[in-house]
Amino acid sequence: MVQLQIAPYVGTAYLNAATRRAGHEFAVHLVDGHEKTLGRIAAMKPSLIGFSCMTPLANKTLSLAAEIKKHFDIPIILGGPHPTLFPEVIQEDAVDMICRGEAEETLPELLTAIDRGQPYTGIRNLWVKQQGQIYRNPIRPLVDPLDNIPLIDWSCYRGTAALNSPPLAFPIRGCPFSCSYCFNAPLRKIYAGLGRPVRHFSASRSVQEIEQALEFFSPSPVLFASDSFGIDLPWMSDFLDAYSARIDLPFVLLLEPQLATETFVDLIAKHRCHCVALGVESGSERVRREILNRRYTNQQLVAVADRLHRRNIKIRTYNMVGLPTETEAELWQTIDVNVQMKTEFPRGAIFTPLPGTQIVETALREGYLEEGFSFKSIPTTILSTTVLKKLDRDRVTNLLYFFQTAILFPKWRSLLKFLVSRKPNLLYRLWFSWVYVYLHRKSENRKLIPYIKYVLRNPQ
Repeated sequence: MVQLQIAPYVGTAYLNAATRRAGHEFAVHLVDGHEKTLGRIAAMKPSLIGFSCMTPLANKTLSLAAEIKKHFDIPIILGGPHPTLFPEVIQEDAVDMICRGEAEETLPELLTAIDRGQPYTGIRNLWVKQQGQIYRNPIRPLVDPLDNIPLIDWSCYRGTAALNSPPLAFPIRGCPFSCSYCFNAPLRKIYAGLGRPVRHFSASRSVQEIEQALEFFSPSPVLFASDSFGIDLPWMSDFLDAYSARIDLPFVLLLEPQLATETFVDLIAKHRCHCVALGVESGSERVRREILNRRYTNQQLVAVADRLHRRNIKIRTYNMVGLPTETEAELWQTIDVNVQMKTEFPRGAIFTPLPGTQIVETALREGYLEEGFSFKSIPTTILSTTVLKKLDRDRVTNLLYFFQTAILFPKWRSLLKFLVSRKPNLLYRLWFSWVYVYLHRKSENRKLIPYIKYVLRNPQ
Protein backbone atom coordinates (compact mmCIF):
# COMPACT_ATOMS: atom_id res chain seq x y z
CA MET A 1 0.00 0.00 0.00
CA VAL A 2 1.33 3.42 -0.97
CA GLN A 3 -0.03 6.18 1.26
CA LEU A 4 0.22 9.93 0.70
CA GLN A 5 -0.73 11.03 4.21
CA ILE A 6 1.51 10.43 7.22
CA ALA A 7 -1.38 9.15 9.31
CA PRO A 8 -2.74 5.78 10.45
CA TYR A 9 -5.58 4.53 8.25
CA VAL A 10 -8.01 2.25 10.06
CA GLY A 11 -9.05 0.58 6.79
CA THR A 12 -5.45 -0.21 5.90
CA ALA A 13 -4.86 -1.82 9.30
CA TYR A 14 -7.87 -4.08 8.74
CA LEU A 15 -6.56 -5.05 5.29
CA ASN A 16 -3.21 -5.87 6.86
CA ALA A 17 -4.96 -8.27 9.23
CA ALA A 18 -7.12 -9.85 6.53
CA THR A 19 -4.32 -10.41 4.01
CA ARG A 20 -1.90 -11.78 6.59
CA ARG A 21 -4.50 -14.23 7.87
CA ALA A 22 -4.87 -15.47 4.28
CA GLY A 23 -1.11 -16.10 4.12
CA HIS A 24 0.02 -13.05 2.14
CA GLU A 25 2.59 -10.35 2.83
CA PHE A 26 1.45 -6.77 3.32
CA ALA A 27 3.42 -3.54 3.72
CA VAL A 28 2.67 0.18 3.82
CA HIS A 29 4.93 2.84 2.32
CA LEU A 30 4.35 6.41 3.51
CA VAL A 31 5.33 8.69 0.65
CA ASP A 32 8.36 10.90 1.29
CA GLY A 33 9.34 11.90 -2.23
CA HIS A 34 8.83 10.00 -5.48
CA GLU A 35 12.39 8.68 -5.65
CA LYS A 36 12.13 6.96 -2.26
CA THR A 37 8.79 5.49 -3.28
CA LEU A 38 10.21 4.07 -6.49
CA GLY A 39 13.22 2.73 -4.60
CA ARG A 40 10.99 0.98 -2.04
CA ILE A 41 8.97 -0.66 -4.81
CA ALA A 42 12.15 -1.80 -6.58
CA ALA A 43 13.45 -3.34 -3.36
CA MET A 44 10.21 -5.11 -2.40
CA LYS A 45 9.09 -6.29 -5.85
CA PRO A 46 5.42 -6.55 -4.85
CA SER A 47 2.81 -8.45 -6.84
CA LEU A 48 0.28 -5.64 -6.37
CA ILE A 49 0.41 -1.94 -5.50
CA GLY A 50 -2.59 -0.38 -3.76
CA PHE A 51 -3.76 3.10 -2.86
CA SER A 52 -6.54 3.93 -0.40
CA CYS A 53 -7.93 6.95 -2.19
CA MET A 54 -10.00 9.81 -0.81
CA THR A 55 -11.46 12.30 -3.27
CA PRO A 56 -9.42 15.36 -2.18
CA LEU A 57 -6.24 13.33 -2.73
CA ALA A 58 -7.34 11.69 -5.99
CA ASN A 59 -5.29 14.01 -8.22
CA LYS A 60 -2.08 13.36 -6.29
CA THR A 61 -2.83 9.64 -6.13
CA LEU A 62 -3.30 9.37 -9.88
CA SER A 63 -0.18 11.43 -10.53
CA LEU A 64 1.97 9.15 -8.36
CA ALA A 65 0.35 6.03 -9.85
CA ALA A 66 1.24 7.28 -13.33
CA GLU A 67 4.84 7.84 -12.23
CA ILE A 68 5.03 4.32 -10.82
CA LYS A 69 3.64 2.90 -14.07
CA LYS A 70 6.51 4.49 -16.02
CA HIS A 71 8.99 2.36 -14.09
CA PHE A 72 7.20 -0.86 -13.11
CA ASP A 73 4.89 -3.31 -14.83
CA ILE A 74 2.99 -4.06 -11.62
CA PRO A 75 -0.82 -3.92 -11.39
CA ILE A 76 -2.21 -0.96 -9.43
CA ILE A 77 -5.48 -1.08 -7.50
CA LEU A 78 -7.39 1.83 -5.97
CA GLY A 79 -9.74 1.35 -3.02
CA GLY A 80 -11.46 3.59 -0.53
CA PRO A 81 -14.20 6.23 -0.84
CA HIS A 82 -13.18 7.72 -4.19
CA PRO A 83 -13.29 4.62 -6.42
CA THR A 84 -16.33 3.37 -4.50
CA LEU A 85 -18.29 6.49 -5.43
CA PHE A 86 -16.55 7.23 -8.75
CA PRO A 87 -15.72 3.87 -10.31
CA GLU A 88 -15.07 5.54 -13.67
CA VAL A 89 -11.62 6.36 -12.28
CA ILE A 90 -10.63 2.92 -13.61
CA GLN A 91 -10.45 4.54 -17.05
CA GLU A 92 -7.27 6.34 -15.96
CA ASP A 93 -4.25 4.80 -17.70
CA ALA A 94 -2.38 4.06 -14.48
CA VAL A 95 -5.27 2.19 -12.83
CA ASP A 96 -5.69 -1.54 -13.47
CA MET A 97 -8.32 -2.32 -10.83
CA ILE A 98 -10.59 -0.66 -8.32
CA CYS A 99 -12.25 -2.09 -5.23
CA ARG A 100 -15.67 -0.68 -4.40
CA GLY A 101 -16.72 -0.83 -0.76
CA GLU A 102 -15.25 -2.95 2.01
CA ALA A 103 -12.22 -5.00 1.03
CA GLU A 104 -11.44 -7.37 3.92
CA GLU A 105 -12.79 -10.30 1.89
CA THR A 106 -12.01 -8.98 -1.59
CA LEU A 107 -8.28 -8.24 -1.24
CA PRO A 108 -7.25 -11.66 0.14
CA GLU A 109 -9.29 -13.33 -2.62
CA LEU A 110 -7.53 -11.20 -5.24
CA LEU A 111 -4.06 -11.90 -3.82
CA THR A 112 -4.73 -15.65 -3.70
CA ALA A 113 -5.75 -15.58 -7.36
CA ILE A 114 -2.58 -13.64 -8.28
CA ASP A 115 -0.43 -16.10 -6.29
CA ARG A 116 -1.98 -19.07 -8.08
CA GLY A 117 -1.94 -17.48 -11.51
CA GLN A 118 -5.72 -17.71 -11.68
CA PRO A 119 -8.06 -15.19 -13.35
CA TYR A 120 -9.51 -12.53 -11.07
CA THR A 121 -11.84 -10.65 -13.38
CA GLY A 122 -14.92 -12.12 -11.64
CA ILE A 123 -14.21 -11.23 -8.00
CA ARG A 124 -17.04 -9.30 -6.37
CA ASN A 125 -16.32 -5.64 -5.43
CA LEU A 126 -13.64 -5.47 -8.13
CA TRP A 127 -13.68 -3.66 -11.43
CA VAL A 128 -10.79 -4.97 -13.52
CA LYS A 129 -9.33 -3.52 -16.72
CA GLN A 130 -7.64 -6.01 -19.02
CA GLN A 131 -6.76 -5.65 -22.71
CA GLY A 132 -9.06 -2.69 -23.13
CA GLN A 133 -12.06 -4.37 -21.50
CA ILE A 134 -13.49 -3.44 -18.09
CA TYR A 135 -15.05 -6.20 -15.99
CA ARG A 136 -17.61 -4.65 -13.63
CA ASN A 137 -18.47 -7.02 -10.79
CA PRO A 138 -21.32 -6.57 -8.29
CA ILE A 139 -20.72 -5.53 -4.70
CA ARG A 140 -20.84 -8.30 -2.11
CA PRO A 141 -23.09 -7.96 0.99
CA LEU A 142 -21.73 -6.11 3.99
CA VAL A 143 -19.96 -8.26 6.57
CA ASP A 144 -22.37 -8.84 9.45
CA PRO A 145 -21.64 -9.47 12.26
CA LEU A 146 -18.52 -7.33 12.17
CA ASP A 147 -16.74 -9.68 14.56
CA ASN A 148 -16.20 -11.98 11.55
CA ILE A 149 -13.57 -9.52 10.27
CA PRO A 150 -10.01 -10.37 11.42
CA LEU A 151 -8.81 -8.41 14.45
CA ILE A 152 -7.24 -5.12 13.37
CA ASP A 153 -3.45 -5.23 12.96
CA TRP A 154 -1.49 -1.96 13.14
CA SER A 155 1.89 -3.67 12.65
CA CYS A 156 2.08 -2.37 9.07
CA TYR A 157 2.79 1.10 10.55
CA ARG A 158 5.52 -0.07 12.93
CA GLY A 159 8.49 2.32 12.88
CA THR A 160 6.63 5.06 10.98
CA ALA A 161 5.63 8.60 11.94
CA ALA A 162 1.97 7.60 11.59
CA LEU A 163 2.09 6.19 15.11
CA ASN A 164 2.52 9.70 16.53
CA SER A 165 -1.27 9.91 16.34
CA PRO A 166 -3.51 9.00 19.30
CA PRO A 167 -4.78 5.42 19.61
CA LEU A 168 -7.68 4.96 17.18
CA ALA A 169 -10.80 2.81 17.44
CA PHE A 170 -13.67 2.40 15.00
CA PRO A 171 -16.19 0.16 16.82
CA ILE A 172 -19.17 1.19 14.67
CA ARG A 173 -19.34 1.25 10.88
CA GLY A 174 -21.85 3.33 8.97
CA CYS A 175 -23.91 6.46 9.56
CA PRO A 176 -27.71 6.79 9.26
CA PHE A 177 -27.69 10.55 8.63
CA SER A 178 -27.87 12.24 5.23
CA CYS A 179 -25.87 15.46 5.53
CA SER A 180 -25.77 17.08 2.09
CA TYR A 181 -21.97 17.51 2.04
CA CYS A 182 -21.09 13.93 3.05
CA PHE A 183 -20.69 10.66 1.10
CA ASN A 184 -22.70 8.54 3.57
CA ALA A 185 -26.04 8.95 1.78
CA PRO A 186 -24.61 8.00 -1.66
CA LEU A 187 -22.78 5.08 -0.03
CA ARG A 188 -26.02 3.76 1.47
CA LYS A 189 -27.56 3.78 -2.02
CA ILE A 190 -24.67 1.69 -3.36
CA TYR A 191 -25.23 -0.85 -0.58
CA ALA A 192 -29.05 -0.80 -0.70
CA GLY A 193 -30.35 -4.31 -0.04
CA LEU A 194 -26.89 -5.62 0.85
CA GLY A 195 -27.03 -5.38 4.64
CA ARG A 196 -27.49 -3.06 7.58
CA PRO A 197 -25.82 0.30 6.95
CA VAL A 198 -24.90 0.71 10.64
CA ARG A 199 -23.13 -2.21 12.32
CA HIS A 200 -21.39 -2.57 15.70
CA PHE A 201 -18.55 -4.80 16.74
CA SER A 202 -19.47 -6.63 19.96
CA ALA A 203 -18.48 -4.83 23.15
CA SER A 204 -15.76 -7.38 23.92
CA ARG A 205 -14.34 -7.27 20.40
CA SER A 206 -14.38 -3.46 20.40
CA VAL A 207 -12.18 -3.44 23.48
CA GLN A 208 -9.85 -5.99 21.88
CA GLU A 209 -9.43 -3.61 18.94
CA ILE A 210 -8.43 -0.80 21.30
CA GLU A 211 -5.99 -3.04 23.17
CA GLN A 212 -4.42 -3.87 19.82
CA ALA A 213 -4.04 -0.15 19.07
CA LEU A 214 -2.40 0.48 22.45
CA GLU A 215 0.36 -2.00 21.53
CA PHE A 216 1.51 0.47 18.86
CA PHE A 217 0.34 3.98 19.80
CA SER A 218 1.42 5.95 22.86
CA PRO A 219 -1.06 5.65 25.74
CA SER A 220 -3.21 8.78 25.72
CA PRO A 221 -6.91 9.54 25.35
CA VAL A 222 -8.30 7.07 22.83
CA LEU A 223 -10.03 8.56 19.79
CA PHE A 224 -13.31 6.80 19.03
CA ALA A 225 -13.64 7.76 15.36
CA SER A 226 -17.05 6.25 14.49
CA ASP A 227 -19.87 8.58 13.47
CA SER A 228 -22.82 6.89 15.16
CA PHE A 229 -22.27 6.78 18.91
CA GLY A 230 -25.54 7.06 20.81
CA ILE A 231 -27.73 5.19 18.34
CA ASP A 232 -27.69 2.01 20.44
CA LEU A 233 -27.51 2.91 24.14
CA PRO A 234 -27.54 -0.68 25.52
CA TRP A 235 -24.54 -1.51 23.28
CA MET A 236 -22.84 1.72 24.35
CA SER A 237 -23.30 0.86 28.02
CA ASP A 238 -21.88 -2.66 27.56
CA PHE A 239 -18.96 -1.32 25.52
CA LEU A 240 -17.98 1.37 28.02
CA ASP A 241 -18.31 -1.02 30.97
CA ALA A 242 -15.89 -3.40 29.24
CA TYR A 243 -13.62 -0.52 28.22
CA SER A 244 -13.36 0.85 31.76
CA ALA A 245 -12.73 -2.59 33.22
CA ARG A 246 -9.89 -3.44 30.83
CA ILE A 247 -8.39 -0.11 29.71
CA ASP A 248 -9.80 2.87 31.63
CA LEU A 249 -8.08 5.63 29.67
CA PRO A 250 -9.87 8.91 28.94
CA PHE A 251 -11.39 9.06 25.47
CA VAL A 252 -12.57 11.48 22.80
CA LEU A 253 -15.60 10.70 20.64
CA LEU A 254 -17.57 12.14 17.75
CA LEU A 255 -21.25 12.79 18.45
CA GLU A 256 -24.28 13.98 16.50
CA PRO A 257 -25.94 16.74 18.58
CA GLN A 258 -29.38 15.10 18.35
CA LEU A 259 -27.96 11.95 19.99
CA ALA A 260 -26.53 13.78 23.01
CA THR A 261 -29.37 12.91 25.36
CA GLU A 262 -29.15 13.24 29.14
CA THR A 263 -28.84 9.45 29.40
CA PHE A 264 -26.01 9.31 26.87
CA VAL A 265 -24.09 12.19 28.44
CA ASP A 266 -24.43 10.64 31.91
CA LEU A 267 -23.04 7.41 30.49
CA ILE A 268 -19.94 8.85 28.85
CA ALA A 269 -19.25 11.11 31.85
CA LYS A 270 -19.26 8.06 34.10
CA HIS A 271 -16.52 6.49 31.96
CA ARG A 272 -14.03 9.41 31.83
CA CYS A 273 -14.90 11.06 28.53
CA HIS A 274 -12.34 13.82 28.00
CA CYS A 275 -13.92 15.63 25.05
CA VAL A 276 -16.84 15.36 22.65
CA ALA A 277 -16.59 16.56 19.05
CA LEU A 278 -19.86 18.05 17.78
CA GLY A 279 -20.77 19.13 14.26
CA VAL A 280 -22.15 22.66 14.41
CA GLU A 281 -21.16 23.36 10.78
CA SER A 282 -23.15 26.61 10.56
CA GLY A 283 -24.75 28.87 13.14
CA SER A 284 -27.45 29.80 10.67
CA GLU A 285 -30.47 27.58 11.14
CA ARG A 286 -31.49 28.41 7.55
CA VAL A 287 -28.16 27.21 6.16
CA ARG A 288 -28.20 24.07 8.28
CA ARG A 289 -31.76 23.20 7.27
CA GLU A 290 -31.82 24.24 3.60
CA ILE A 291 -28.21 23.69 2.53
CA LEU A 292 -26.68 21.11 4.89
CA ASN A 293 -29.71 18.96 5.74
CA ARG A 294 -28.90 19.13 9.44
CA ARG A 295 -32.05 19.64 11.46
CA TYR A 296 -31.33 20.89 14.96
CA THR A 297 -31.69 24.38 16.35
CA ASN A 298 -29.16 26.68 17.97
CA GLN A 299 -31.14 26.35 21.17
CA GLN A 300 -30.60 22.59 21.06
CA LEU A 301 -26.85 23.07 20.47
CA VAL A 302 -26.55 25.35 23.48
CA ALA A 303 -28.55 22.88 25.59
CA VAL A 304 -26.26 20.00 24.54
CA ALA A 305 -23.19 22.06 25.39
CA ASP A 306 -24.60 22.89 28.82
CA ARG A 307 -25.41 19.21 29.36
CA LEU A 308 -21.79 18.26 28.60
CA HIS A 309 -20.22 21.05 30.61
CA ARG A 310 -22.27 20.21 33.70
CA ARG A 311 -20.51 16.84 33.63
CA ASN A 312 -17.05 18.37 33.06
CA ILE A 313 -16.80 17.18 29.45
CA LYS A 314 -15.06 19.58 27.09
CA ILE A 315 -16.34 20.37 23.61
CA ARG A 316 -14.68 20.48 20.20
CA THR A 317 -16.86 21.75 17.38
CA TYR A 318 -16.57 21.35 13.62
CA ASN A 319 -17.60 24.38 11.58
CA MET A 320 -17.48 25.37 7.92
CA VAL A 321 -16.62 28.73 6.38
CA GLY A 322 -17.75 29.78 2.90
CA LEU A 323 -20.88 27.69 2.34
CA PRO A 324 -23.12 28.18 -0.71
CA THR A 325 -25.68 30.99 -0.15
CA GLU A 326 -24.19 31.77 3.29
CA THR A 327 -23.86 35.48 4.04
CA GLU A 328 -21.08 36.93 6.15
CA ALA A 329 -23.67 37.78 8.80
CA GLU A 330 -24.63 34.10 8.92
CA LEU A 331 -20.97 33.15 9.28
CA TRP A 332 -20.76 35.40 12.33
CA GLN A 333 -23.82 33.54 13.65
CA THR A 334 -21.63 30.42 13.60
CA ILE A 335 -19.14 32.25 15.77
CA ASP A 336 -21.94 33.49 18.05
CA VAL A 337 -23.43 30.05 18.67
CA ASN A 338 -19.98 28.69 19.53
CA VAL A 339 -19.56 31.52 22.02
CA GLN A 340 -22.95 30.68 23.54
CA MET A 341 -21.92 27.02 23.72
CA LYS A 342 -18.70 28.04 25.52
CA THR A 343 -16.79 25.84 23.10
CA GLU A 344 -13.28 25.14 24.39
CA PHE A 345 -11.87 23.82 21.12
CA PRO A 346 -13.57 25.35 18.07
CA ARG A 347 -12.35 24.19 14.69
CA GLY A 348 -13.09 25.80 11.35
CA ALA A 349 -12.47 24.69 7.79
CA ILE A 350 -13.22 26.19 4.40
CA PHE A 351 -16.06 24.27 2.80
CA THR A 352 -14.84 21.83 0.14
CA PRO A 353 -17.53 20.55 -2.26
CA LEU A 354 -17.26 16.84 -2.95
CA PRO A 355 -18.64 15.73 -6.34
CA GLY A 356 -21.62 13.41 -6.08
CA THR A 357 -22.98 15.00 -2.91
CA GLN A 358 -26.29 16.84 -2.71
CA ILE A 359 -24.69 20.16 -1.78
CA VAL A 360 -22.78 20.23 -5.08
CA GLU A 361 -26.11 20.10 -6.91
CA THR A 362 -27.22 23.12 -4.85
CA ALA A 363 -23.98 24.97 -5.57
CA LEU A 364 -24.31 24.30 -9.31
CA ARG A 365 -27.95 25.40 -9.35
CA GLU A 366 -27.16 28.62 -7.47
CA GLY A 367 -24.19 29.48 -9.69
CA TYR A 368 -21.41 28.82 -7.16
CA LEU A 369 -19.76 26.16 -9.34
CA GLU A 370 -19.16 25.74 -13.04
CA GLU A 371 -20.86 22.96 -15.00
CA GLY A 372 -18.49 20.04 -15.34
CA PHE A 373 -17.14 20.50 -11.80
CA SER A 374 -15.25 17.35 -10.80
CA PHE A 375 -12.79 16.03 -8.25
CA LYS A 376 -9.98 17.48 -10.36
CA SER A 377 -11.13 20.96 -9.30
CA ILE A 378 -10.95 20.60 -5.51
CA PRO A 379 -8.05 21.41 -3.18
CA THR A 380 -6.17 18.76 -1.24
CA THR A 381 -6.78 20.40 2.15
CA ILE A 382 -9.80 21.86 3.90
CA LEU A 383 -7.57 24.74 4.98
CA SER A 384 -7.12 25.98 1.41
CA THR A 385 -9.09 28.85 -0.10
CA THR A 386 -12.63 28.47 -1.39
CA VAL A 387 -13.32 27.11 -4.89
CA LEU A 388 -16.82 28.64 -4.96
CA LYS A 389 -17.62 31.50 -7.30
CA LYS A 390 -19.56 34.52 -6.03
CA LEU A 391 -17.47 34.56 -2.84
CA ASP A 392 -14.66 36.96 -1.92
CA ARG A 393 -11.78 34.49 -1.62
CA ASP A 394 -9.56 36.78 0.45
CA ARG A 395 -12.36 37.46 2.89
CA VAL A 396 -13.25 33.78 3.24
CA THR A 397 -9.59 32.95 3.89
CA ASN A 398 -9.33 35.63 6.57
CA LEU A 399 -12.57 34.50 8.18
CA LEU A 400 -10.98 31.09 8.56
CA TYR A 401 -7.75 32.57 9.93
CA PHE A 402 -9.58 34.39 12.73
CA PHE A 403 -12.53 32.03 13.23
CA GLN A 404 -11.18 30.32 16.34
CA THR A 405 -9.83 33.55 17.80
CA ALA A 406 -13.24 35.22 17.44
CA ILE A 407 -14.83 32.45 19.52
CA LEU A 408 -12.17 32.37 22.22
CA PHE A 409 -11.99 36.17 22.51
CA PRO A 410 -15.45 37.55 21.64
CA LYS A 411 -14.53 41.01 22.93
CA TRP A 412 -12.03 41.31 20.07
CA ARG A 413 -14.79 41.28 17.44
CA SER A 414 -14.33 44.85 16.22
CA LEU A 415 -10.59 44.37 15.81
CA LEU A 416 -11.06 41.01 14.08
CA LYS A 417 -13.61 42.42 11.65
CA PHE A 418 -11.06 45.06 10.71
CA LEU A 419 -8.33 42.43 10.21
CA VAL A 420 -10.68 40.31 8.09
CA SER A 421 -11.19 43.27 5.75
CA ARG A 422 -7.45 43.43 4.93
CA LYS A 423 -5.47 41.25 2.53
CA PRO A 424 -4.46 37.77 3.80
CA ASN A 425 -0.79 37.63 4.70
CA LEU A 426 1.87 35.43 6.25
CA LEU A 427 1.33 36.91 9.74
CA TYR A 428 -2.38 36.00 9.62
CA ARG A 429 -1.57 32.46 8.53
CA LEU A 430 1.07 31.98 11.22
CA TRP A 431 -1.38 33.16 13.88
CA PHE A 432 -4.05 30.80 12.58
CA SER A 433 -1.61 27.88 12.44
CA TRP A 434 -0.49 28.42 16.03
CA VAL A 435 -4.05 28.64 17.37
CA TYR A 436 -5.17 25.67 15.28
CA VAL A 437 -2.45 23.24 16.40
CA TYR A 438 -2.66 24.43 20.02
CA LEU A 439 -6.40 23.74 20.21
CA HIS A 440 -6.11 20.47 18.30
CA ARG A 441 -3.49 19.13 20.66
CA LYS A 442 -5.37 20.26 23.79
CA SER A 443 -8.67 18.82 22.58
CA GLU A 444 -7.14 15.34 22.44
CA ASN A 445 -4.74 15.89 25.36
CA ARG A 446 -1.88 14.67 23.23
CA LYS A 447 1.71 14.52 24.43
CA LEU A 448 3.88 17.36 23.18
CA ILE A 449 6.78 15.59 21.44
CA PRO A 450 4.71 13.05 19.45
CA TYR A 451 2.36 15.85 18.48
CA ILE A 452 5.18 18.08 17.23
CA LYS A 453 6.42 15.15 15.11
CA TYR A 454 2.90 14.66 13.77
CA VAL A 455 2.54 18.33 12.80
CA LEU A 456 5.97 18.49 11.13
CA ARG A 457 5.10 15.46 8.97
CA ASN A 458 1.60 16.80 8.19
CA PRO A 459 2.03 20.53 7.54
CA GLN A 460 -1.34 20.70 5.73
